[in-house]
Amino acid sequence: MIRWTHITITVAEFERSLEFYQRVCGLRVVRDRRREGGGTIWLGYEPRAGEDPSFVLVLMEGEVTNRLDHFGFQCDSREEVDRIAVEAASRGILVHAPQDSGGSVGYWTIIRDPDGHMVEFTFGQPLKGLS
Repeated sequence: MIRWTHITITVAEFERSLEFYQRVCGLRVVRDRRREGGGTIWLGYEPRAGEDPSFVLVLMEGEVTNRLDHFGFQCDSREEVDRIAVEAASRGILVHAPQDSGGSVGYWTIIRDPDGHMVEFTFGQPLKGLS
């Protein structure tokens, strides 16, 4: 069986990106390979007791030469999407104000991380039921 486990992006400054992904996206450091002699930091959600993360975002420090289209994060409410958009607007990183596209797209907003990667926050766009 093949499983999708991670996405790796290049970031200009570890600390700046760590602050963004931890505070805004709710991720935490699950492995800091800098302490192991490597050059990456792995971020994910807190796994349940006795479990490992099923998917991680890997940060690699260097010159940012390529950007992906966007990351997607699911929120528990429209209000959470709105809160993120208000904070992003105050920081000058709001790309697309909250919009309700209905159907399987739901309510969403897009912001930029410190290196220009776009990050989407949605409500009503769950993966459950896909096949």
